[in-house]
Amino acid sequence: MKRQSSSDGVYSSIKSKTSPEPTREKSFFDRHVSSHDDTSPSSLEIGDTNDANDAWSAMQVRHSKEAGGTSFIERGLIFVRSSQFFVIVAIAIFLLIVALLTAPHSDASVAPIRGEAYLTTNEFAGIRIAKPNEAVLITGGLGFIGSHVVDLLLHRGFSVTILDDESNGHNHNRFATEMVPHDITVVGDLPEIGNGNSFTHVIHLAAAISVAESMNDPDKYERVNYGGSEKVFNWIRNYNQHVSQSDDAAATFIQKVTAASSAAVYGDPDPALLPLRETAPYGGKSPYADTKYRMEGLMREFVAKQNEASGPKASAVALRFFNVFGPRQDPKNPYSGVISLFLEAALHNKDINVLGDGEMTRDFVYVKDVARAIVMSLLHESTDDEATFDNFNVCTGKSITINTLADQVRQKMKSSSQIKHLAPRDGDIRESSCNNEKAARGLQFTSTVSQEEGLEKTAIWFGEQ
Repeated sequence: MKRQSSSDGVYSSIKSKTSPEPTREKSFFDRHVSSHDDTSPSSLEIGDTNDANDAWSAMQVRHSKEAGGTSFIERGLIFVRSSQFFVIVAIAIFLLIVALLTAPHSDASVAPIRGEAYLTTNEFAGIRIAKPNEAVLITGGLGFIGSHVVDLLLHRGFSVTILDDESNGHNHNRFATEMVPHDITVVGDLPEIGNGNSFTHVIHLAAAISVAESMNDPDKYERVNYGGSEKVFNWIRNYNQHVSQSDDAAATFIQKVTAASSAAVYGDPDPALLPLRETAPYGGKSPYADTKYRMEGLMREFVAKQNEASGPKASAVALRFFNVFGPRQDPKNPYSGVISLFLEAALHNKDINVLGDGEMTRDFVYVKDVARAIVMSLLHESTDDEATFDNFNVCTGKSITINTLADQVRQKMKSSSQIKHLAPRDGDIRESSCNNEKAARGLQFTSTVSQEEGLEKTAIWFGEQ
């Protein structure tokens, strides 16, 4: 049969029985390609790389048709040019994006804007970067909770001043201005007003912190937790009044104060009230609880007095911490939290002492989550024209028994410690569980670290000390 010209790229595959065996056409590699010597219609003239690729594809298709079938390459080329191919690619890209979005967050640490504390994205979730000239005064900034708050503020770029008497911690930070040792119960120890000191926010954490100690020394708690707090709030009001009358363009108003209250204000509640909401009645059983609750009263008065007068106004938030734990909690302090005491005992294979039958329940919240709650409450902006006061629980919303905690500690530390039950302690609460809905709704805060995950992190820290 007569073969069509190669110029249209189609060849007949039908042969008569009497036809001589056709001479095999030279392959792409056999043929000497020259645009000058071979001017026949079947020659391959290669002008650039694309021309060569097209020629190669056309030759493969031609050879497959001469063989009487469709080659794998031809089928592939046809499929790539089809709409099905693009649909499949689009679906694959969509599934990849979904996988990336739903994958667990990386635990990789992020470098700070200020300071030297690297934090994971969960540890500063919901915290914006500082605006120019934003400066925070933090009382109790050398303590267990306060030092983590300082790290977080510096990480986000805030200027930080620490005021502390070093009674509950020595976690110094060379990237913060330190007023140490300064006592909140001494008016002269508070920052001098009008001497270049300028702040936009205040965090008040300085306090005497033990339920048990308060039972033996109630006067100390009255002096520090109530009297010291009163002096801090009065200082803020005087500071803002001075700024309103000042000609110093660099002076800034204090816009917000956040203070540490405690879940101890709920006392030993009726089980019908569990999990506890902020509306639950006062039921404190210790001087510690009493002074924290009355401190909240001082904050209400602080706001009310500002709203009665003209000039700048600072809103206030009290955070009711449940059982805070984590790195830097001092196990050598007999009034330290139960987790640090258990970890210290387990580390040295000593008895883990549980007060009472161990069936008391607690909501344990990791310290870095507490630091986030503090800063989120500080930066939360109200739409009200007047100063406001509010209080929020800071917790995980999940409780466990002390016996369960003791078993967890032994396992995490791979310890041979024995659990020993002692007499219950005066002022301790039987059941404690927390409703965290108000903080989630009002501050957009929820804990990101579970109790067991936090215990794992804390156990690692203890082992490194």
